Amino acid sequence: MTDSESASISSLLDGLCHRPVNREGRYTNVELAALVRANGGEITHTYISQLRKGDKDNPTSRTIEDLAAALGVHPAYFLGGRCDRLPGEPAQWRRDGLRHLFATVHPSGRGPYTPEEVALAIGRDGRYGAISASYIRELLAGTSEKPRLKHILGLARHFGAPAAYFFDVVLAARIDAQLETHRVMENLGVNQVIMRAAEELPSLEVRRKVLVALARALRPEVSSDEAVEQALRSGAAEPGGHRT
Repeated sequence: MTDSESASISSLLDGLCHRPVNREGRYTNVELAALVRANGGEITHTYISQLRKGDKDNPTSRTIEDLAAALGVHPAYFLGGRCDRLPGEPAQWRRDGLRHLFATVHPSGRGPYTPEEVALAIGRDGRYGAISASYIRELLAGTSEKPRLKHILGLARHFGAPAAYFFDVVLAARIDAQLETHRVMENLGVNQVIMRAAEELPSLEVRRKVLVALARALRPEVSSDEAVEQALRSGAAEPGGHRT
């Protein structure tokens, strides 16, 4: 974990204790620990003090969830995400999120990363400590449900996702939709066309034919020629639009 990440965890928790969103007046470490335990969690006031001071910086996902519930915020808040928690919203470690990233995020032309590859990459990064391939398998299978913060950050960085993705179902839905779009575009060869077009801008006629072909493939039931022509005319008329 970088110094800035460590500071953000401690400062966020300390800030919520000084300025709670769910009550008037500050939380003492003893009061917060008692509230966590009353909600079914396990934490000591000493550990809370260590987290607030930055002496400890690697809580488990369960600790993050318990602190968030007691303080009336979303667990994602402690990982750079949103603060508000929607009524009835699940707000806990999402094993399915990790499984989805394994299934969908990998280099073009090959299959998913193996747990060994991910463990090696996180270890080489050096900022998030070591993680074993066997432990990653346990997280995927659900036999381990309480990853520590550094492991969460390392996994998120490897797959290029915000760490809050693993807790926030709303954010996850947006990212999963983007991943699905990227997957379809990759399978259709659209990404390659975009990259080639950026290197050498084709003529307007070529662009029209490409767009018509894509529109017909994606919506065969709709006459797409006129819609594509309108889009091209609109784009060409914008400031900086190219006419060839």
